[in-house]
Parts: sequence; C-alpha cells; structure tokens
Amino acid sequence: MNVDDLLDPLRYENLREFTAANLEAIGGGVFTERDTLEHLRMLDLIAKAYQSVHLPTHGQPIPGSTNVATSVQSTIEKTFLTASNNETLEILSISCPGGTDEGLSNGFLQIYNLNSLTTTPFMDLPAIDAMTAGTSGLVYGHMLDYGTIFKAVPTPSKLLLTGGESLSIKTKSAPSSNITWTILYRKVSQ
Repeated sequence: MNVDDLLDPLRYENLREFTAANLEAIGGGVFTERDTLEHLRMLDLIAKAYQSVHLPTHGQPIPGSTNVATSVQSTIEKTFLTASNNETLEILSISCPGGTDEGLSNGFLQIYNLNSLTTTPFMDLPAIDAMTAGTSGLVYGHMLDYGTIFKAVPTPSKLLLTGGESLSIKTKSAPSSNITWTILYRKVSQ
C-alpha cells in the first residue's frame, strides 16, 4: 500500500469539517502486513494531530472556555445555543431573572439534532412558573438549598451538546412578557 492512499482523503478536507469518522475511514483500508506498519505509524500521528487541535484536554473542559449566552424567549419555543461542527459544549446552568410569573404553565428542555432532524426532551418542567418567579430563576443547574425560598434543582451528571445539536426550551404557552434566558456553558472539544 502506498502512503498516498492514506493521505489522499485528507488533502482536500477543511480542518473545521474533518471529524473522527474521517480517521476511521482512512484506517479502514490499512491491514497489519509487514509493509503497512509505517503507514499505521503515520495514521497514529494524524490521529494525535487531530486530538491536539480538537480534543486537547482528553474530554475535560478546555480551560478559559467558560461563556455566558443569553437568549430572549417571546414565543412557545426558543433555541438557546447550537454546537458547531467538531465542537462539544457542556451546559452548566440555564436561568432567567427571577421574580415574575411569566404564565408559562409547564414546559421542557430539549436537544434538537440538526443532522438527524430529531428532537429529544431531556428535562420536564412542570413547575416552570415557580422557577421563573423564584429568587434565582434557575431552571437547570446546581443550586444551594435556602429552605423555603428555593430548593436545589436536581441536575443530570453532564449535559453535553455535540456538533449539530441545539439546546432549546418549549413551553405550553408563550410568556406574558419577554424572558431573557442565561446559559452558562464551556467547551469540552473544539
């Protein structure tokens, strides 16, 4: 096997569009024969170069990548945040300014996959009016328990958005006034 057989699929790929699946496709034609060992070493270097750019912290959050995004909801459904290709985002919290009952009745948080056009609800919010009217307005994330003022909201271990997925909310009714949601997130891969 010629080394160009490994490199040709990489020559015209934009690094932003290159994924781990591309590496798997390249490795699919390599067999462990004596004359392919050098090619396997090259494939290993390609995979390590990809990892150093896109997954430099081996799946741990990338230092200094914590961000706050805001999104204004005026209708029943609102998209908060979308992960771009080759990007994985960890959602730390979702909140809105508390103190007002917005008349939402109930709702749920969902992830929409742009690639497969599927929507997956992941958190039911039957008490969303109480959450948005509460002191913190926190809907998702870790919170201390302050007795009768507000209680801790249970949080799944990690909420991740991967390339092509969007985080959104869908409520039973439109808010009585615009709600500005705040999403705290950080990058796990880029």
